[in-house]
Amino acid sequence: MTQTLAWAQETPPVTNFSPQDYKAHNQNWALAQSDDRTMYAANSDGLLAFNGANWRTYPFPDGQIVRTVLCENKAYRYNNPKLTQTQNRIYVGGFGEFGYWTKSNNGNLLYNSLSKNKDLASLATEEIWHIERTPEYIYFQSFSRIYRYDGHNILEIKAPGTIMFMRQVHQRLLVPIIGKGLYELKGQKFQPVVGTEQLSASIIATILPFDDQTLLICTNKNGLFLLKDGLLSPWTIAANGIFKQNLINKALILPNDRGIAIGTIQKGLYILDKQGQIKFHIHKSIGLQNNTVLAMTVDRHGDLWLGLDQGLDLIGLSSPLLTYMAKGNPLGTAYSAALWEGFLYVGTNNGVFKKKWPSTDTFSPVKGLEGQTWKLSVVKGALLCGHNDATYQITKSGIIKLSNVTGGWNLLLLEPRNQPALLLQGSYIGLHTYTYMGDKKWEYGKPIKNIPPIPIKYMARDKEGGLWISHAYKGLYYAKLNAQLDSAVVWKSITTDHGLPTLFNIEIQNIQDTIYIKSGNAFFTPGPSQTLIPSQRFAKAAQPFKIRPGTGDDWFTIFNNKVLLHRALKEPIPFDISLVGDYETIIPIDKKRYLFCLNEGFAFFEGQDSPSEGFNTLQTRITRITNLDSLNRHYPLDQKSTLPQWARSIRIGFALPVYGRNIQYQYRLLGLTDGWSDWSSLSMAEYTNLAAGEYRFEIRNNINHMVSRFDFEIAAHWYETVWGKLFFVALGFLLLLGLLWLQERRLQRNRIKLLLQKEKELEDQQKESERKFIELRNENLQKELKNKSQKLSNIAINVVRKNEILEEIRDELQEVKKDLGQQLPNLHYQKLLHSIERNVAGKEDWVLFEENFNEVHDEFFQRLRQRYPSISPSELRLAACLRMNLSTKEMAPALGISIRGVEIKRYRLRKKLALDPDINLVQYMMDI
Repeated sequence: MTQTLAWAQETPPVTNFSPQDYKAHNQNWALAQSDDRTMYAANSDGLLAFNGANWRTYPFPDGQIVRTVLCENKAYRYNNPKLTQTQNRIYVGGFGEFGYWTKSNNGNLLYNSLSKNKDLASLATEEIWHIERTPEYIYFQSFSRIYRYDGHNILEIKAPGTIMFMRQVHQRLLVPIIGKGLYELKGQKFQPVVGTEQLSASIIATILPFDDQTLLICTNKNGLFLLKDGLLSPWTIAANGIFKQNLINKALILPNDRGIAIGTIQKGLYILDKQGQIKFHIHKSIGLQNNTVLAMTVDRHGDLWLGLDQGLDLIGLSSPLLTYMAKGNPLGTAYSAALWEGFLYVGTNNGVFKKKWPSTDTFSPVKGLEGQTWKLSVVKGALLCGHNDATYQITKSGIIKLSNVTGGWNLLLLEPRNQPALLLQGSYIGLHTYTYMGDKKWEYGKPIKNIPPIPIKYMARDKEGGLWISHAYKGLYYAKLNAQLDSAVVWKSITTDHGLPTLFNIEIQNIQDTIYIKSGNAFFTPGPSQTLIPSQRFAKAAQPFKIRPGTGDDWFTIFNNKVLLHRALKEPIPFDISLVGDYETIIPIDKKRYLFCLNEGFAFFEGQDSPSEGFNTLQTRITRITNLDSLNRHYPLDQKSTLPQWARSIRIGFALPVYGRNIQYQYRLLGLTDGWSDWSSLSMAEYTNLAAGEYRFEIRNNINHMVSRFDFEIAAHWYETVWGKLFFVALGFLLLLGLLWLQERRLQRNRIKLLLQKEKELEDQQKESERKFIELRNENLQKELKNKSQKLSNIAINVVRKNEILEEIRDELQEVKKDLGQQLPNLHYQKLLHSIERNVAGKEDWVLFEENFNEVHDEFFQRLRQRYPSISPSELRLAACLRMNLSTKEMAPALGISIRGVEIKRYRLRKKLALDPDINLVQYMMDI
């Protein structure tokens, strides 16, 4: 039982724009393109505008759904002079409202209502679903009313029933009326179209010009009809049965004889050729976001836009490629392909698949070849397969295992003289041979001797028969085989000493009989004695690229998101596709056609040159200049416009209105820098802290490399003008004078300060000298005081010792008197005793003592008399002894009294001085 995959076919590339991309409602009701190639969509949230880089939504003033849109353009010729003045308008309609948008000089759209304040009472309950134009008028149509606009006035025309979308075809304004058929509007009157009576039971979706004299009438449920010379007949094509089962909603004639596009409610898009054969059926399973087609239009490049119930889709009808698309992508990632015996074989990470070619058949897997497939190649009429598990030959009845060699990456055919043809196979495990046995049969030979079992990803044979071999991961080698082609007589490792930037991921390609070796971003060609010569043909470019051979003189350059086909004497043909990283594979199908292996299936080039209408001269447009400090502030886009002086940080938006292509930009701002930026897909450039002055912004794209220029000037602040600069020069001069004056003042203050400081230092020195003098004097006084105190102490001690001696003498005299009695005469005894008594504490001693005491103790007696005038001389003497801190025992002889007498005197003195008992008498005397 043969397993088949989900329905799939090769179709033009489909680009999806989801509601998340354009950030608005999912439903899109009508489409149009303006002269500047901006795309507009009537969306449930408002009017969508897309310039190829950025989306913007412009809602109705009252927030209604925008149901229809029509862009004026210069190519349309009006007979009405009033309408010729209305070009560049974008007409729209919705519930109870119609009008137009115009673009301001800063890039924003401004809305102008045509219906507001008009005497159109019926419009309050009507919704404008369609806009049609003729050379005389523009018509805004609801399902029961038509509002005719002549450039100034609006005329209301009531329809004789419920009407569908009116069309201007063959200079006739045709109006389908439900239940009545097809009518022609002449002036304000509706006239039935002869021959369409039988369409009264049908709902007419649209009317198209089939040829110069025939109308193609598309009905919702009853299929397609042709009307010619008043005769109506079904279009007898096989597809008509399909359209009787699937509701037709929109249809249009494709330009350049590409056929007819028919959008349905549930089955997506059909594209028919002029004979009515289905060329493509594009639906959700193979790329559309939704199967309900609400709107269609063809842009200036010939691509078809679809407004869907869920998003917007772009069908790349102008693309030279057809792509394989399938829901869930059952093929997986494609690595190789081959056309053999009327079938297309594709090798993928999931195995090998085949289908009849060309056809809309589905792919079916080749049994036994499940898993990673690296190489499919037709050699000598046989289809060979390099698989992850082994090497096989595919036949009509199945597969034949040729060897257990795993990972067959590439094959190289050798046809030596007088020997069978030989195949060299680079694999996971070295270099192997296969021998041609004739009759489309191959047989495994052996591994090449003297070549290590390294993984060989690329190889090429030079004109001398040498083999250039690259390791799958790291390394480049040169080998020379013997005459029997079974052993290497030369095996040489090529290192970075030979000029290679790196040994990792080296590629080898043979283009137009020249071997090119890619290392890093540099290319080399083999030279004499296995030297490497830098390639002048593929000099280092701004963007890294790879190369691949084609057939004949064709060859390809491969970028991350683009492939260029180079043909002799022709401009390169661009393909906006991304090949499988590190395994970029392009398969020649025949002399002109190629198959590109992709991560999601494959793409097919049918050989025709890509149309370049408008691309060679199309320039990148400046779309907006915004103040970065206030993003809702935009500036005029007029050339040589002047930005206000505060616009020093700006964002410049730009776009190339080419859709469905991978566009990159380079830019620079002359006046700030002369260097170009790196290539980037970003559609804006930001500059901050710009100075006042003139600038030129230059932008170029990777589609045609044309440079667009925008000149502008940033106004100067008043202080940046000449007068302002002169003012600041004068102000600076005045400031300088002021600074000099202040400096002089500061110097004067410093001089005064230094003078005062010197005076203070002199004063301090004088004070220091006086202090030292006083200290020296005090020191001398202290010494003198010490001497006086010593002298006073000596006097006191002498008095005490003298009195003690006199007392001893008195005592001895009294003892002698007792012993001798009358023998010692009384006269002499009394005289001697009186003399002793008189000299004990004699007055002279106390006078001397008092004088010295006062010198030492600073007039102590005088102060004591002043405080206590009634103090007696004996009490003064006691006070002096107390001040000198003499003990009672020492005071008694000095005072000439007994110890008991001293204590009595102390008591009496304390009482006279009226001292409290807790006051120390000695300390008190010392404190006076």
